[in-house]
Amino acid sequence: MRFYIYWFFTCLACFPSAQARIFEKDPKALETLNLSYGKHERQVLDVVHLEGAKDCPVILFFHGGSWRWGRKDYHRTIGKQFAKAGVLFATANYRLYPEVRFPAFPEDAVFALKWLRGHVAKYGGDPKKIFLMGHSSGAHSMALVGLDESYLKKEGGDFSWVKGVVAMSCPYYFDPSKEFLYRDVFDVGTDHKEFMPLNHVDGGTEPPILVMHGLLDPLVAAERAEVFIKKVRAAGGKVTRKIYSSHGHFSLVRRTTSWHIWPKPFLKDVVGFVRENE
Repeated sequence: MRFYIYWFFTCLACFPSAQARIFEKDPKALETLNLSYGKHERQVLDVVHLEGAKDCPVILFFHGGSWRWGRKDYHRTIGKQFAKAGVLFATANYRLYPEVRFPAFPEDAVFALKWLRGHVAKYGGDPKKIFLMGHSSGAHSMALVGLDESYLKKEGGDFSWVKGVVAMSCPYYFDPSKEFLYRDVFDVGTDHKEFMPLNHVDGGTEPPILVMHGLLDPLVAAERAEVFIKKVRAAGGKVTRKIYSSHGHFSLVRRTTSWHIWPKPFLKDVVGFVRENE
């Protein structure tokens, strides 16, 4: 049942992609679309930035969709809001199940991050100020990259590549053998610990993380976010807690779609986190 609920709201969010354009209502806000960060057809990203901007902090965003579906352009509209706030926004596609399984998703996050480090200055972004952000399954990938340095090391990087992580409605821990949304995507015959952001918290050199979660989330209980926050704090890590009492799993992100403006409190929380940690 949860599968169909998620699919319904994802379809509502769908909107046709464009090629490349200047925003009609703001000639200074630019979109550069379908930039390839890898060889696969889904390894592409869009960049939203202000004309003439320089050395802006950067957000790299991964959509949700249970690792099975989703598109970068679902959430591109918030890029304009971030651009006006002085933050460059890159929203990326990544490979999906059943063509690939874990760990392809966090690996793609690193591929996109590495590409941005080499190219984002062209669009006014600072390659030394890149933040990772995602919703649901996308947040899971970003949290893993921000907590398990091995993904970065495979591409010659380390935690210095990531200034911070913004995790929205993230499944910080789960049992893929018991929860059907995860069962096929992850190898249930292996050690589950490697899948879980919670298990990689050590409070060392990990970048700061902003936890955004709806208290009414029926798919990923807010309790999981609280457990994660508690462990990060106990380990001496830096975490910012934002639990929204009147929101669920989809309402945090649904207004990032093509015909909506993201609510100012959410935008303010993310921009504030970026400014504090850039």
